[in-house]
Amino acid sequence: MSKKKKKKNNKKSKRIWGGVVTVALFAALFAFAGVCIKNYPVEKDVKLVATQPEALKAKKTVAEKDIWGYPFAKCYTKKIKYLSGQRYGKTDVCRRVYPKKSYFHDGWDFGWSEVGNKAAVLAIHPGTVKKVAYCTGLGWYIWVVSPDGYVEVYQEGFANRSDITVKAGQKVKLGDKLGRLTDSHLHLGITKTSADYISKHGHPYKNYWQDNGTWLNPMKVITSSLAKQAEVKDYNEKADNYNAKAASYNKSLAAKADKLKAEESKHPYHYLKSFIK
Repeated sequence: MSKKKKKKNNKKSKRIWGGVVTVALFAALFAFAGVCIKNYPVEKDVKLVATQPEALKAKKTVAEKDIWGYPFAKCYTKKIKYLSGQRYGKTDVCRRVYPKKSYFHDGWDFGWSEVGNKAAVLAIHPGTVKKVAYCTGLGWYIWVVSPDGYVEVYQEGFANRSDITVKAGQKVKLGDKLGRLTDSHLHLGITKTSADYISKHGHPYKNYWQDNGTWLNPMKVITSSLAKQAEVKDYNEKADNYNAKAASYNKSLAAKADKLKAEESKHPYHYLKSFIK
């Protein structure tokens, strides 16, 4: 074999072995990098912290139909002990003699000595004033019909029409002033539009003397609503407190995740990850 041919074969052999060695080195490098990236803890930590944020709690609300309040501001701050005759239901006061005696009280009485003389009479529920009128037994009264089918009657508490500050057709919200207490007490009645509560003369007091389900217990309706409102308020306050802490915790997690991602991007084999996957 000539020297020229032998030299040529040696060069070819070196190129082949050089290529083999290069391929082997790259294969080893990729394998090593794969192991490093696979076992590199940063990526695992990033996924771990990114999947553990705390879920925020949704706040609760009370439907408008379930929101009721007292007819006097003092009822919220003063613990009043009502006499039997002031309460709803069977009492020790005779309400009707003919055709037979009845001791049933169809509403709840708020006396001026308890809630304050000339105290503002407040709307206990949203609605529209259906009528402001006078009739024997009720005196001047305010008749309100609510969109959810409830009816509220404020009677016997106004000495004159001028003591009433609302008029028919006017919309009122919970807590709006309707007038002022100028008589001995306010009788509050609650029923529903579906009940047979309108007298033949067009006044809202039919069946006042009999417990037939027409009239509801005003204090029960109000206190049940207030308890529900207080429960929701308490829950929402706790939810706000929890959500503030959770949001802070989630922000901290996100910051950790960003930091770990930044550290991972600086890893010497990070750029090889896309080739290995």
